[in-house]
Amino acid sequence: MFETLDKMMMAGLGALSMTRERAEKMFDEYVSRGKAEKENRTGFVKEVMDSADRTRSELEKMISEQVQQTVTSLHLASKEDIDRLEQKLDRLLKQK
Repeated sequence: MFETLDKMMMAGLGALSMTRERAEKMFDEYVSRGKAEKENRTGFVKEVMDSADRTRSELEKMISEQVQQTVTSLHLASKEDIDRLEQKLDRLLKQK
């Protein structure tokens, strides 16, 4: 289970740390190496940021699902369970 979380976290770290400034610097490096043309900067940056947003969203979803599975497997009392028990206890105490 923790290996899965580690993999998800590592996969998403790049997306979480991606900023527009970093994407622009990355593109500028491509231009200086002759791997890209300056005119394509806006499209490249937008694509990188969109990809980072998608990855970030997917990572949040996977973490949420993993946490939910973990909590469920622990068989912890839910807020509703505790509320129900409190109501039952209140009823029993009133009967005395």
